[in-house]
Amino acid sequence: MPDQPTKPARRRFVLCMGQHCNQGKQAEPLYERMSQELGDPGPAFMSRKPITWEIANCLSMCELGPNLVVYPEGTAYHDLDVAALERILHEYLHPEGQKDEQPG
Repeated sequence: MPDQPTKPARRRFVLCMGQHCNQGKQAEPLYERMSQELGDPGPAFMSRKPITWEIANCLSMCELGPNLVVYPEGTAYHDLDVAALERILHEYLHPEGQKDEQPG
């Protein structure tokens, strides 16, 4: 049987909004930024978007929070602030070799 072309894996971001990660409301600005960039959170199986995101009540990394995990790789990002989240979003939304659109 010939090799079938594989579909690129869909990305899923999971932002922890649990008690420890959101202590002092430090995860709320991250939630707002994710909403601005990716729309409302929701389960990946209900979306056709290449990148989806959802919130979790705990990712079991409380002492390292706020936390974000990117699937399918399972890459975890810890001690996030908005600046770090911006870099992460840019990395996944504009992969190397893909030019940002320039106004014209």
